[in-house]
Amino acid sequence: MVCNTEIVVRISTMFYFAAGRPPRPRATVENTPRIPQPPSKGLAWEQVTVVINGTEWRLEVVRHERIHGTQGFWLCPMECQRPRLHLYWHKGQVGCRECLGLSYACKTTRNTAAMRARKLRRKLGGLPAPLGPLPLRRKRWRSDYWIRSLTKLMAIESALTARLGAMVERRRKRHDRRSNRGT
Repeated sequence: MVCNTEIVVRISTMFYFAAGRPPRPRATVENTPRIPQPPSKGLAWEQVTVVINGTEWRLEVVRHERIHGTQGFWLCPMECQRPRLHLYWHKGQVGCRECLGLSYACKTTRNTAAMRARKLRRKLGGLPAPLGPLPLRRKRWRSDYWIRSLTKLMAIESALTARLGAMVERRRKRHDRRSNRGT
């Protein structure tokens, strides 16, 4: 009895052995277009037509009584149907953060110091680029608060600079070891 078996070898990209799976950029709340909060004045429930990239979306607005008056919420048009302050537009769909699977940038980044520096620079009114020029003091800011914020920013950015210098030094040593092996 002769048994003919055929072995099929497939090269798959399912398993990554060398450096692990390359990181897939995740959609975050910070870089996804957002529909702002609906107006707080009006009927308790109404439908609003919103045009996004030429497509009309019929969204429902619900208003709840609060201490100071009423507050408007969007009803998520996807499966959850919960009242939300903000809706997002992602991959041609409108929905809340949970239904669209959006995450926050702080959940996916490893360098929290860089994110803290960016956030503080934005709060101070400067560019979010690290190690850029420091913004000027705004008119109505108290000088002690301004100095405290600048001190905090300088401490965060000096830690970033030290971390970057150590990383460059490690890469330089690794490069020197590899180049000396070949000679």
